[in-house]
Amino acid sequence: MHEGLQERLEKYGFSLYMIRVTLAASISWMVVHAIYGGEFSYFAPLAAILITQGSVRASLEKGLCRLLGIVLGGTVSLLVGHFMNVGPLSILLILLVGLGIATACKINFQAITQVGVTSVLAITFIQDHYVMYRASETLIGVVIALVFNMIIVPPKSFGSARGSALEGSLLLADGLNGIAPGRDEAMRAESLKRADELLKASTRKQAELHFTICHLPNRYELSMLKQSTSHLKTMHGYVKEIATEISLLPAHYAASDWMKENLQATADCIALFGAKALSAADCGSVLPEKLRLARELQLTSFSELQGNCSLTAIRDLGAVFSHLNRLLNEVERADYDFCSAAPQRALAQANRAVRFAKDKRLTASSRRHAFTEK
Repeated sequence: MHEGLQERLEKYGFSLYMIRVTLAASISWMVVHAIYGGEFSYFAPLAAILITQGSVRASLEKGLCRLLGIVLGGTVSLLVGHFMNVGPLSILLILLVGLGIATACKINFQAITQVGVTSVLAITFIQDHYVMYRASETLIGVVIALVFNMIIVPPKSFGSARGSALEGSLLLADGLNGIAPGRDEAMRAESLKRADELLKASTRKQAELHFTICHLPNRYELSMLKQSTSHLKTMHGYVKEIATEISLLPAHYAASDWMKENLQATADCIALFGAKALSAADCGSVLPEKLRLARELQLTSFSELQGNCSLTAIRDLGAVFSHLNRLLNEVERADYDFCSAAPQRALAQANRAVRFAKDKRLTASSRRHAFTEK
């Protein structure tokens, strides 16, 4: 869907979710009505409405739970219904057996509730073909809803997910750089909070892209983005721990120049990784060199402190430097994972280029052959 068109539609209340649901429900009813007639045509659109989620995976999981609940609840109802009339006792027995089996098998809660709903409806209608119709029509509704989930996605969704992760990494670096006392604490807290929101938003957008049509050309890039975002989330946890440790230090240690230099050097490594993995910037070998210098600065600062501080101060400062070192290790692991995945991405692009060249040669050859025949 075009980005401008989506904005205009959302302005009038037509969200992507609304479009997916309405199209899936309408098409489901048309298909079922054409196949079975009008007796139970509402089950397919009902399933399409209820299982449609923000991502294909979530929709699939909900659809499978609904189908499992229908089959289990319908089977139990038919078995009990052949021996007992409809009444409080039969409904009690059906629910006890159906829900008991579902709970004992540790089935998803959504499927368990569906067992109860289907059991009551099946014993009420007491028709053998009711369960068959409901299961088949629900399956049709689930399949059609999944198809629209795969086709209708936000425009430029991959770029949006990567942009959110990049902005989150830069805000995370700003938040780490602003931890030392004397700097704007409100801005630092806002940077860390906003970075967390952006990384979560990027993760959510990535989940929406999985198993969609537009995911196929960017599947390697999406895998790398998912990996980088996971590392950034771990770094965010370390930055929060560093902020806590520094807040417990005496002010003359926390606000010292050497502390600010160490925080700045580590923050630069985070920002460089974000630019390298999540943008088109060519950082080359800058990040490994920055990591080396940051580690040397940490070791130099800590060794100078050992002869000038009390044991309790060394203990508290050691906690800060330990977290800073873990943070650098995480940046290094993230950079290694990104660089390791780059050859696979290049190979995939080369294979696509080869296939494209072969297709063009075949097309040209076919045209020459047709021209010769004429």
